[in-house]
This record gives sequence, C-alpha cells and structure tokens, in this order.
Amino acid sequence: MVEKVLAGVMVLFITLLVVSDIFSREVLNQGLAWAQKYAVYLMIWVGFLGSALATSTGGHLRPEIGDKVWPEKLHPFYHRLRHFITSVFCFGGTYFGIKYVQESLELGDMNPVINQPLWIFQIIIPVSFALIAIKSLLFALVPSTMPPVKMEAH
Repeated sequence: MVEKVLAGVMVLFITLLVVSDIFSREVLNQGLAWAQKYAVYLMIWVGFLGSALATSTGGHLRPEIGDKVWPEKLHPFYHRLRHFITSVFCFGGTYFGIKYVQESLELGDMNPVINQPLWIFQIIIPVSFALIAIKSLLFALVPSTMPPVKMEAH
C-alpha cells in the first residue's frame, strides 16, 4: 500500500515538474533544465517502486511453463520454490545495488545540471530489490501470504 501511495505522489510531482518546465519554456522563454532531470529520476523511482508493488499483487511476469510442466498437486511447492529463487536473486540485487551506491558515494558522483549527488537517486535500486526479496521470501516461507497466481490471458 505504501508503494502505491508513494508512486502516485511521485507521478503527480513528475506531472507538475514537466508542466512547469513547458510553461516556463513557452510563456517565459526560459526552460527549467533541472525540472527534466528531476522528472527522469522520479520516473526511475516510480518504475522501481512499481516493481515492488507488482510483487505484492502477484503481477510480475513469470515463467508460466512451470504451471504446465509441474503436476497439479505440486503447484504449491513450485510456487513456493519460484518465490524462494526470486528472493535469492533479489537479495543478490540488493547486495550489488548497495555496492553500486557505495561506489557512487565514495567517488562523489554528481549530476552537474542539478548539482546533486547521484547516490540519492540510486538508493532506490537496493531498496526496491530488498523489498522484493523480503516479500518473496515471506511468500515462500508463509504460503498464506502469497498473492493469487495470475495467468497471462491467451
């Protein structure tokens, strides 16, 4: 729920930034270069938060072939296994995301247009991977918390 509200607020803020930039450029003849940069970073954040939200609702893409290959009686085990594998992968993504942010912080990487350190915008990478990893591990260990399995429309 938190991801959904936060993503909605960010989309509203992105809209305000872009509209302000267009208004400034068209009416005042002077664009807001920083507005576009912030809008792009916020779109990236919304995408990563959307990924965590998709995990919560069972909306992530997944290999449906397992549903066809595994016998029906083993589907509960299969779904727990896929959530466990997803959590292992995402804990790895969390680790490498943290390393990436640390490197950016240590090197002092900055965005020259908005004069902001890049690690502030990059922090969403390990955070979203951690959210997905924790949720997926919970789904694997406590199947009653697992969202319903969604099948692709054929």
